[in-house]
Amino acid sequence: MNKDRRIKLCDLSEQIEFIKCELEEIKDEEQESRDNLPENLQNSGWADRMDEIIYSMEESIDSLESAVNSIQEAIN
Repeated sequence: MNKDRRIKLCDLSEQIEFIKCELEEIKDEEQESRDNLPENLQNSGWADRMDEIIYSMEESIDSLESAVNSIQEAIN
């Protein structure tokens, strides 16, 4: 791989890592909101939807981490 493509891949990897960190922050905020739901909403449809959203964000974070790892393998 030439230097220019390697640099582009490094830049992409950094951008993906930034997005992953942003998504982790949002997920953590959503988890905190979920954890602080009033007791009467703990087992509600609203809480279930929050759980689904948190799970989806966790899956996305894992996928982004996998993408970063794959790019790093390609660079090295």
